Amino acid sequence: MKSPDGVEVDILPFGGIEIDQEVQLTGTGLTSIKVNGFLEVYQAGTEEMKMATGHTFKVATLPAIVLLKLIAYDDRPEMRFKDARDIVNIIDYYFDLQAELIYERHSDIFEGEEMSEEEISALVIGREVQRIAIENEKLFERLSAIITRQIEQQENSPFIRNMVQETGTTVEAVVGLMKHLLAGLTTTRQ
Repeated sequence: MKSPDGVEVDILPFGGIEIDQEVQLTGTGLTSIKVNGFLEVYQAGTEEMKMATGHTFKVATLPAIVLLKLIAYDDRPEMRFKDARDIVNIIDYYFDLQAELIYERHSDIFEGEEMSEEEISALVIGREVQRIAIENEKLFERLSAIITRQIEQQENSPFIRNMVQETGTTVEAVVGLMKHLLAGLTTTRQ
């Protein structure tokens, strides 16, 4: 959907939709969409946003967007080139946008090895995705498998190559970010 200002807005079909189902749409464009993870995002990955008009909307958090983009890419990699770029941009800017959350909920990160802001962001995003997906074992395992597969493929992964192209860094640097994302997703916190 486009706003009156021409800004593209995604409306997500939250509520009562379980994993491995589709929503059928009428009209032009996409006729069906997979909705894996939408219920979990709705339940644990949204925040209320109050507009100046007084309207209140539930908005997906950045980690929830990463979750949905991982699933969307995995469902249709040939059509979802931009998802990898969006994810790496979220990682790149997450620390600046969510420093308060990082220091409040994830301060233990600063007690271990020294990491860059991007590595911290990837780790925290992984933890937040874990918090969203942990109750759905199939979804959790699928997300772990998606990230693991990209790490294993390294430069042979179009997903990784898109991230490298977007950031202008190296395959090793991007794989490192993906490893931090996976560690955040799969590591049990104290």
